[in-house]
Amino acid sequence: MSLRKIMFVVIATSLVIMSLASVASAAAAKKTAAAPAQAATADFVGVVDRGEILNNHPGLAQARQRLAEVARQKENEAQAAADKETDTAKKAQAVQAKRMELAQEEQKLMAPIYRDCEQAVREVAVKKKLTLVLDKFVVLIGGVDITQDVIQQLSRKK
Repeated sequence: MSLRKIMFVVIATSLVIMSLASVASAAAAKKTAAAPAQAATADFVGVVDRGEILNNHPGLAQARQRLAEVARQKENEAQAAADKETDTAKKAQAVQAKRMELAQEEQKLMAPIYRDCEQAVREVAVKKKLTLVLDKFVVLIGGVDITQDVIQQLSRKK
């Protein structure tokens, strides 16, 4: 190999190494610059335990009691409708219809409770200047837990 070729390879290799080092340095600088920005945005993320909020809603016990009454009533109606029918397909259809009625009634009873919980989360998020609130079971790290604040907000309303 001639001296010229060797010099060309050395220079080309040096240029490649310098460009790779430059790219690596830029990536490291970008990562370092992004860290404070990520930390700043983490302060605007709230997390809640929706199950705990729901279980502490002041109207939940009454809604559950009413739902149990409706469930017993729909069960009795389903049994009566099934007893009137001789065809098993029609019996199943009657029972299914009563189950659908029960599901609709449950939705009617629970909708105001879900709405109250969501509104309380919104109010606490606004107070704490949070831009995003997630269920805490989908967050591995970070976020401000506002569950107890939301429960307190709900108890003030009722």
